[in-house]
Amino acid sequence: MGVYMVHLLSPYVNQGLWLRGSLHIHSKFSKCGLHSLPEIALAYRDYDFLAITDHDCVTNGEAVFPDKVLFQGYEVSGSRHMLLIEPPFREELPDNCFSCAHYNDMARRTAACGGFSVINHPARISGQAWSFEEILQTPSVQGMEIYSGDGIHIEEDIGLRLWDRVLSAGRRIWGVGNDDFHHWGQERRVWNVVQARERTPDAVLEALRGGNFYVSTGYGFDAIEVDGSDILFRLKSGSPLFAEAYKYLTLFGQGGKVLAEKTGYFQEFCYHACGDEGYIRAEVYMSGGYCGISQPIFVA
Repeated sequence: MGVYMVHLLSPYVNQGLWLRGSLHIHSKFSKCGLHSLPEIALAYRDYDFLAITDHDCVTNGEAVFPDKVLFQGYEVSGSRHMLLIEPPFREELPDNCFSCAHYNDMARRTAACGGFSVINHPARISGQAWSFEEILQTPSVQGMEIYSGDGIHIEEDIGLRLWDRVLSAGRRIWGVGNDDFHHWGQERRVWNVVQARERTPDAVLEALRGGNFYVSTGYGFDAIEVDGSDILFRLKSGSPLFAEAYKYLTLFGQGGKVLAEKTGYFQEFCYHACGDEGYIRAEVYMSGGYCGISQPIFVA
């Protein structure tokens, strides 16, 4: 009898530069935004990439962010909200009247031009929430916000639970973390760390579309490596603060099932896939609450 080998589909290529960025930022050109582009440049001065995503309009900020990988985009703001990053629409924007078919078509056209689309705050308890069924009916949207920095997920991880439900239904969608910045106090709470082949718009978009990134609130991964049926999670260790901190790592699979857990002072964790996990995603927390959330590795 031969040895059964589990086939793992990982988005992580483990080559390139780790770059930090946010894809959901409002300026004073949105009715809900309070700050100018120069103020936003100050708030995100050490980020590598940004997208200014004002409501139902495209804001041009290239002159203010000369040192950033800057994306044009906007937030489609009907009864459901969606980000379109580098969409094919610039001046004559589609209407924002929500239907799954209409939003899915906008996402499809954006993807066809190399852009990236994100379901915004789907579990938002104060409005614009997406239903589980609506997420399944918009298969062209590539990402969903699992963690939002504007204060809507403070009480519980409802975004993460919804993500597990969507993944368990067979919908392959990447998890995204954004500030949804409107005013001071909402900046720098959560971001995306992509591993891009170079510091260019095309390379960052390529990493986002392929899922070669993780969500962070201050901690994360140096690498996530697949070798046969094994997954090695190398935790971020570039400073004494990271290396010496107490950590909590949990792996989740189909149905949100906890597959494995480890706590203590450690830098690596290896998991051997059995083949029935459906998908495998990691959450790692450092003492103090800072976290990193990986994309799912799918079990074929």
